[in-house]
Amino acid sequence: MDILILLIILILIVILGWVGYWFFLWQKKIKKETKEVKEITEDVFLKLRGKIEKEIEFLDNTPGLSEQEKKIRDNLYRALSEAESVIKKELKDVEKTVE
Repeated sequence: MDILILLIILILIVILGWVGYWFFLWQKKIKKETKEVKEITEDVFLKLRGKIEKEIEFLDNTPGLSEQEKKIRDNLYRALSEAESVIKKELKDVEKTVE
C-alpha cells in the first residue's frame, strides 16, 4: 500500500513538472512575441508619420505644406499618436499579465 501511495505521489510530481515546463515555454514564447509586436508597432507608426507628410506634399505638388495641409497633417499625427498610445497600453497590459 505504501508503494502505491509513493507511486501516485511520484506520478503527480512528474505531471506537475511536465505542466510547469510547458507553461514556462509558453510564457517565454508569449514574452518574445509581445516584444516583437511592440517593436513592429513602433516601426509602423514611425513609417506612417513619414508617409503622411509625403502624401500631403504629393497631393499639393509643391514642396512644403500650406497652413491647411499642416492642420491636416497635425490631425493625422494626433490620430496616429492616440492609436499608438492605446496599442502600447494594451501591450504593457499583456506584458504585465505574462510576467
